Amino acid sequence: MFVKVENDRATSYEPFASGWLKGGTASGRPADVLVMPDGALLISDDKAGRIYRVTYSGSSGATR
Repeated sequence: MFVKVENDRATSYEPFASGWLKGGTASGRPADVLVMPDGALLISDDKAGRIYRVTYSGSSGATR
């Protein structure tokens, strides 16, 4: 989840990464994360035996 915080309080929640739970059945199980030097986020999935790489391709002036 992406949590927006204002004045030390969570004000909103948005899904950041999803798809591991399909109709009550887990197709994967995120186990750990690692931030790479280029800013990419690696997410290990110990059920599917995969590593997912998440990158950002928006503008560098994002305020989110």
